[in-house]
Amino acid sequence: MTPIPTSLVDTLRWRAEHQPHRLAYRFLVDGEYEEVTLTYNELDRRARAIGALLQSTAKAGDRALLLFPPGLDFIAAYFGCLYAKVIAVPVYPPHPARLERTMPIIHRIAADAKPAVALLATSLFDGLKTQNAFGEEFGNIKLLVTDNDERGDWAEKWQSPVIDRNDIAFLQYTSGSTTSPKGVMVSHSNLLHNLGLIEASFGLTSKTQTVFWLPPYHDMGLIGGILQSLYTGYPVTLIPHLMFLQRPVRWLQAITRFQATCSGGPNFAYDLCIRKVKPEQMEQLDLSAWEVAINGAEPVYHKTLDQFADYFAPCGFRREAFFPCYGLAEATLMVTGGPKARSPVVQHLINSGLGQNQVIISPEKREDTRTLVSCGQNISDQQIRIVHADTLTPCPPDQIGEIWVSGPSVAGGYWNQPLETVSAFGAHLSDSGEGPFLRTGDLGFLYEGELYITGRIKNLIISDGKNHYSQDIERTVEGAHPAIQPAGCAVFSINNAEREDIIVIAEMEHKVVAQAEEVKKAIRLAVAVHHELRIDDIRLIHPGGIPKTTSGKIRHFLCKTNYLTGALKEITRT
Repeated sequence: MTPIPTSLVDTLRWRAEHQPHRLAYRFLVDGEYEEVTLTYNELDRRARAIGALLQSTAKAGDRALLLFPPGLDFIAAYFGCLYAKVIAVPVYPPHPARLERTMPIIHRIAADAKPAVALLATSLFDGLKTQNAFGEEFGNIKLLVTDNDERGDWAEKWQSPVIDRNDIAFLQYTSGSTTSPKGVMVSHSNLLHNLGLIEASFGLTSKTQTVFWLPPYHDMGLIGGILQSLYTGYPVTLIPHLMFLQRPVRWLQAITRFQATCSGGPNFAYDLCIRKVKPEQMEQLDLSAWEVAINGAEPVYHKTLDQFADYFAPCGFRREAFFPCYGLAEATLMVTGGPKARSPVVQHLINSGLGQNQVIISPEKREDTRTLVSCGQNISDQQIRIVHADTLTPCPPDQIGEIWVSGPSVAGGYWNQPLETVSAFGAHLSDSGEGPFLRTGDLGFLYEGELYITGRIKNLIISDGKNHYSQDIERTVEGAHPAIQPAGCAVFSINNAEREDIIVIAEMEHKVVAQAEEVKKAIRLAVAVHHELRIDDIRLIHPGGIPKTTSGKIRHFLCKTNYLTGALKEITRT
């Protein structure tokens, strides 16, 4: 690391002075060989130019929307905001060809963050202006193009701001997997602390090589992929997430080409590679340098770990490389993980106990057990408590409860939402008054120092006094019939006057619509056998119809809204 920094501005300035020509970022435009790069000196100059532009049009503390696709322009604009002491608001950019679909979420974020400016590239600016996409919602927002050739001259006009460690660095809008997105206020201090945790836990050094495909609007993609490399001082190779989704082998090819020692993503990324990477493609892969295979941002499944390790063992992949971890935007990014270089730790829990929030461990896997993967151990100076969500008292070791976290990585709250902030970030234990803690909304337990996640409170389905986790039922539905798309279902409940109705939404190809009744029957049977539950309604929709976050998590809140409002695009006979 550099001398003790106050912010990442100090870090980049130091690297630009002492390591000016060292590679900072490599971006594979096509996901394979077409690349563009930035050195520390080049990034510093671009950040100073954008920072000076912002200083001429906005004031410290103003918000700036970042409307960029993944790439070096986004990175330069993000650091330009830091250089100007303007609060960056990364958002998924609008698509000129799909404005009706992509603009509403930007409008909602803009209405909440109330940005003074929006930074974007010339191509997007021209496209949006042509279609008059910026309506009344953007009437008071100044649009600043950052890739103008004249911008380079602005670098010398930049004036270094005084940044306090507690100043807000950016607003990380949450995924909205269970509710509408909220802007987490991440300070410079939060960032530096969490980056330090990740560096120590992953064993990162200046000799590390990383490859990341997660988009920069997601906390793992931004902090783990982009900011961590600058903090520690190693180069990172970035892949557009769409290029990965189209051909998952590109991720593994990049790991091979650059001999990456650290890379990762959510569980679904490993699943995708198992399904899509063909045996003949594996002949060109060398994963032997991969030391840290991060698996986080959604539930980690032991079957995925086992299948991936077995399938790619001939390519040099080692099971000990897996690094399951747990985190959330409200804690900046990482909460638990590691230690490095060990096989994943699992426990087999008896299902009847899980239904009553009881931790009953079986020494071996059985038909009546569920296998959970440890998300690692507590790190450094954080505190983790498992708490009864209703009584706000600590749970005994053999009981599942809500995960509460405190420590320097916990953010300051939600932007412009004081009541939500107090509720989520200001929790205290009712018996001792200890606090404040962040209420994560996630359920789990600690066993022998390891954290296990069982589900989310808002996705919990309670039937006849027993708890059922939506992700468990979803995995059952996926395997109920071959016509159901992989990772293509959502399960949630709706309260009526007497009970909770359980709803299943499943994606399937239109060409097999003749099998619709057969598919529904298979779903009902599988859920009844494995979970002893009755499904009240099943809706079959086209592939891609289930809304997900940029990290692949199902947005259950929006799924439920679409169901209740009749907005689902159901498959019908033609």
